[in-house]
Amino acid sequence: MDFFDDDATSQAPKRDQHVSPSKSRRRSNPRRTRLQRILILAAILFVIVFAMAWWARSCQHNRKVASYRTYFEGVSVAISDSAALGKQLDQLVAKPTKFSRKEFTAKLAELSAKQNEIAVRADRLEPPATLTAEQAVFAEGMRVRADGYKLFETTLLGMLGKNKADPAKLAALAGYFSGPDAYYTSRVYIPARNTLSEQGVTDVLVPTSTFYLTARTFDTAGLQQLLTNVGSSTKLAGRHGVALVSVVAQPGDIALTEAGTVNIPASAGLAFDIEVENQGDATEKNVAVTAELKLPGGSALEQSGAIATITAGQKQIVTIQGFAVPPEALSKVSTLVVTAGPVPGERVKTNNTGQFKIRLQLQ
Repeated sequence: MDFFDDDATSQAPKRDQHVSPSKSRRRSNPRRTRLQRILILAAILFVIVFAMAWWARSCQHNRKVASYRTYFEGVSVAISDSAALGKQLDQLVAKPTKFSRKEFTAKLAELSAKQNEIAVRADRLEPPATLTAEQAVFAEGMRVRADGYKLFETTLLGMLGKNKADPAKLAALAGYFSGPDAYYTSRVYIPARNTLSEQGVTDVLVPTSTFYLTARTFDTAGLQQLLTNVGSSTKLAGRHGVALVSVVAQPGDIALTEAGTVNIPASAGLAFDIEVENQGDATEKNVAVTAELKLPGGSALEQSGAIATITAGQKQIVTIQGFAVPPEALSKVSTLVVTAGPVPGERVKTNNTGQFKIRLQLQ
C-alpha cells in the first residue's frame, strides 16, 4: 500500500447511509491524513538537509582552522629557532674568550648559516589566501636577518687583531636584527589576529616575535668590551708575526748569506727577491718590505715594496729593484739591510731583519 493512498475504507462502497454521528467522527479525513504525512516527510527531509549542511559547514570550518594552525605552527618554529640563535649570539658577544680563534670563527659561520636556513624555511611556508601579504613580510624579515648575521660575521672577523676596532661598525648592524621583529609586530601579528577574528577562527594563536627588540646584543658598551676582550686574547686575536726567509740577488739567482761576502755582478737590472713568511696564525695585510743598500762611503740607497695579503703559514716573494749604484761603489763591499714587517701586534721581531755583505763587480 502506498504511503499516500487513501484509507481502504474510503474506497469501499457505502453500505449504510445511516451511520451514527459518533462513528463518523471516529473516521479519518483522507486529506488530513495525507497532509500530516507530507508534513512529517518534510520535517524529516529538513532535518537531514540541515544536518548535512551543518556537517559540511563544520568540515569546511575545520579545514580552514587546520590551514591557519599549520601555517602559524611553521611561523612559530621559525621565530623560535631565530630567537635561539640570538641567545647564542648574545653569549658569543658576552664571553668571546671562551673560544679559540678557530672556534670563534666557526661559531660565527654556524650562526650565519643557520639563520639563512631559517630564512629558506620561512620563504617556503604556504599561508592561507587571506595571509599572503603577511607571509611575504615575514619571509622578507627572516632574509634581512640572515643578511645581518652574515654582515656581523664579516665585519667582526675583519676586526680581529686590529689595534683600533670601532664598535660603531657592529652597532650599525642592529637594524638587521631588530627590524624584522618590528615589522612582524605591525605588519603580520596585528593584521593576522584581525583576519582570524573576521574568519571566526578563535582557537589558533598568532605567535609573537619580540626577542631582538629587547636584546642588548648591539649596545655599544657591550660591543666595545667584546672588541677589547678579543684584542687582549692571543688565542682569539691570533699570534702575529712575519719573518725574513731568504734574499736572492738578480740577475743570476745568487742566494745571499749573512756569513761572509757574496760577489754580485753589477747590472742596471740589479734586483733582490725577498721571501717573507707569515709565522703567525692570523692573516696579515700590507706587510712592508724594505731593502737598504749601505755604500762604502756612508751613503745609502733605499727601496721598498709591500705584500698586500699573506695568510698564516704562507710564503711570498717581493722583488725590490731600482738601485742606482754609483761607479765608486763598485768592487767594494756594501751592506744590504733587508727588513720584513713588523706587523701590528708582532712581539718577536728578531727574525724580521737580515744584513748581507755584498760586492758589486763589473763583468
